[in-house]
Amino acid sequence: MSTTRFLILGPLQVVHEGQDIPIRRGKLRALLAMLLLGGGRSVPVDRLIGGLWGDDPPDTAIKTLQTYISQLRTLLEPGRDPGSSGDLLATEHTGYRLRAEPGAIDASRFESLVEQAAGRSGADPAAARDLLAEALGLWRGPALADFADAHFAEGEITRLEELRLTALEQRLAADLALGRHDLVIAELRDLVRHHPLRETLWEHLMVALYRGGQQAAALETYDQVRRRLAEELGADPSPPLRRLHAAILRHDATLDLPTGDGLGHDAPPNNLPAPLTSFIGRETELAELHALLADRRLVTLTGVGGAGKSRLALEAARTGLAGHPDGSWLIELAALTQPNLVAHVVAATLGVREHPQRTLVDQLVDRLRTADALLVLDNCEHLIGAVAELAHTLLSASTRLRILATSRERLGITGEAVRQISGLAVPGPGADSPAALKDVDAVRLLVERAGALDPDFRLQADTAAATAQISRRLDGLPLAIELAAASVNSLGVDHITARLDDRFRLLTRGSRTAPARHQTLRAAVDWSYGLLTAPERRLFNRLSVFAGGFTLDAAEAVCAEPDDAPEPDDALEPIAVLLARLVDKSLVATASTAADTRRYRMLETLRTYGGERLAEAGETDRTRDRHATYVLTLVETANTAVRGAQQFVWLRRLETEHGNIRAALTWAHARGDTLTSIRLVGAMQPLWDRHGHYSEALRWLGQALAMDGPVPATARARALDVMAGLAAIRGDVRQATDAGEQAAALFRQADDVAGVARTLQHLGLAAVYSGDLGQADKRLEESLRQAQVAGDGWLQSWSLLFLALVALAGAEHERATDLTAECETVLGAVGDPECLAWALIIRAAATWRLGRHDAARAPLHRGLRGFHDLRHVWGLSIGLFLAAQLTGARGDTRQMTVMLGASEAIRDSIGVVVLPFVQPWLVEAVAYAGTTLGAEAFSEAWNTGQALSLDAANALALRESDPAT
Repeated sequence: MSTTRFLILGPLQVVHEGQDIPIRRGKLRALLAMLLLGGGRSVPVDRLIGGLWGDDPPDTAIKTLQTYISQLRTLLEPGRDPGSSGDLLATEHTGYRLRAEPGAIDASRFESLVEQAAGRSGADPAAARDLLAEALGLWRGPALADFADAHFAEGEITRLEELRLTALEQRLAADLALGRHDLVIAELRDLVRHHPLRETLWEHLMVALYRGGQQAAALETYDQVRRRLAEELGADPSPPLRRLHAAILRHDATLDLPTGDGLGHDAPPNNLPAPLTSFIGRETELAELHALLADRRLVTLTGVGGAGKSRLALEAARTGLAGHPDGSWLIELAALTQPNLVAHVVAATLGVREHPQRTLVDQLVDRLRTADALLVLDNCEHLIGAVAELAHTLLSASTRLRILATSRERLGITGEAVRQISGLAVPGPGADSPAALKDVDAVRLLVERAGALDPDFRLQADTAAATAQISRRLDGLPLAIELAAASVNSLGVDHITARLDDRFRLLTRGSRTAPARHQTLRAAVDWSYGLLTAPERRLFNRLSVFAGGFTLDAAEAVCAEPDDAPEPDDALEPIAVLLARLVDKSLVATASTAADTRRYRMLETLRTYGGERLAEAGETDRTRDRHATYVLTLVETANTAVRGAQQFVWLRRLETEHGNIRAALTWAHARGDTLTSIRLVGAMQPLWDRHGHYSEALRWLGQALAMDGPVPATARARALDVMAGLAAIRGDVRQATDAGEQAAALFRQADDVAGVARTLQHLGLAAVYSGDLGQADKRLEESLRQAQVAGDGWLQSWSLLFLALVALAGAEHERATDLTAECETVLGAVGDPECLAWALIIRAAATWRLGRHDAARAPLHRGLRGFHDLRHVWGLSIGLFLAAQLTGARGDTRQMTVMLGASEAIRDSIGVVVLPFVQPWLVEAVAYAGTTLGAEAFSEAWNTGQALSLDAANALALRESDPAT
């Protein structure tokens, strides 16, 4: 084996069998440096030429490079036959590779020692210090000192110098842990002069001074760094530095020199780090975790990166120290890349040394066999197999050992209890006031962390709405929220909210001392994504097109490989299998719907990331097209099925898929896909109407109908018909009439009798809103005849219903009652719950106007129950208004006023106008209530009703309309 060593932590130097190999020519030295920076990989010829001659190489560059390579071979391995298989400098197909042995390059040795030290820093600071001192001793000056101005070396020089400073900070931390504060003060003073913006060095100096009895000097040091940061960066000290300052002021005991147990004389042995920030929320999870650890010996916290698994595990270990008298030990695995070293890291943390005749695992078993201890195995996902095997071995040998693991994927061994950790609680819809937000965990975290950087930041009226939106859109993920909080002092919450669509470039201001994967939001997701197989990545990318969740059937329809696509190099696996693995790896979450159907969803942050990756793979158009096709099929199926007895089921399905429907509409419009856009909006009336999405519906309809492109007449007619019906409800009679007449003409042109009947219903409704009851009656009678010709019982029932509405508007109350009875008879064969609910409401209104108040209660109660089941917002508003009238009729004017206020608030929330013939009833009721109660009492009751939720108002209406009550 060769004994050649390459030294780059200083000027470039080559040592062979203890003797320097002189390489004096500048080009040869630069060539060797580039090959060393290749890290054992082939360096392309064009890169080498660019490094040697820049952008203007000579015509003889390739030939000259070959000469240099030959000269280097002669210098590095004198006596070796050229071209032999053992060449240190090998010729590859497109370049050259330096095949240095492990540890032959001083920079690699340095990084290995630093990694070993990290595994011992908590349990054995003395050993960690020795390793770090050895690592730092390898440096002979600035990295690649003779190539400081070379473009090819800039990146590596920067990286190595940063690692050197970090190792120096870690060595000083070990010195402080060993009580060597007096010995490092002078060194630290010199370091902060040369690196004035490294806050960790200032922290170490403040701690060293404080422990040396120099509190005043420690406080003056804080003032120095505060002024320096303000002058050079216009920034305040970081939260850790500010907390340290506060701790020094109050002589906090946590600053005292650690004793042998690490947390005080009475605490069991442990290496748990002292928390630098407060622990917010998670009270329920923390209590459950303590209970689990008391009952189970292996508990794994899973969840997406940044969800706070490690922080929760550490808090559980810290607050449960007394329960493990033989110690609680944090085993940091994130930096470990080799699975076969897991046992070594655990052994190093516990102070178990290697033995020539025994394996480390056997020694760990002996060490823990009778120990009542807790091991916190942190960040296991990239070493899952090795961690699972070691955990199984240790737990099988010990009955008192507990293991708490954090991972983005469960360990998957017998006896494991798994708990999924998601984001912190976020504000509910509409909760945007300071009073509603002050106790919401995600908001509390954002406010506290932002306040640490900007003392003037408060949760108040002008910041509450934006703060709530940030918390919601970041899915309550603690990491993402803390990254957002770090920018509040510079951007403000409003600007952050406006830029969350670009969150991966925005959220990049993590703690300098945090692991690299937690310094930016992108790094956190990159870590998880990098652990996926190629098929898992493809599915993850494609699933990003779903908005608001999806079913397995939907995933299979949208994300499967296209029939005409070439088969990928890797073996194809079923979508169900891949999806299950994404769930296991915390990149997809599951939930059961009301229909007990398994449903899946991705956090908004993960969807955004997946969308970027989908675009990089060139699959966005194809996958979004398939998604839009799937959604269109679903919506058109629902539009037909919703007419029958399964209306409740299909309306729930449509509401559940509303996010996907919006995404499909957005894509079809952006794609210029006129036919898909028109067909989608033409089938969406059931959801838009029943759930009160009128403004949104008319916006989508306007966009779709304005698009160019050939569309079948019936498809355009259906969209125009939907516009006519919804515009009429909004009181826009002109738009309703224009759209309805265009739709009717197109349906007649296509000889679609049923379509004509439906459009005439909406034209009749528009005439009711215009006050022209004669025109309304004429159009609806024609609608009924066309429905009978079409043989469509469903259309007949709706024509009868609208005719009953005209009769009610014209004060023909007996006729209105008769028409609703006829409508109900026809519905017996159709089973449309919405039409039945409206018929009952109109009958109740007609009966009330006839003065038969008690008789009106039963149909009103039944109608309200139907609207409640459908979540029909406009219907509930009308039913509540009628219930208020019946309540006033029995003498409870205050309750009537509360219900009137609630009815108006619900109607206003969806932008529906009052029916013209109902307006006098409302005016009369309000005038009577105001006179009876007086202005102050009326206002109090009205405002009470306005503040009621939809469910609370509906419950009140049901109670007041119940004949039994």
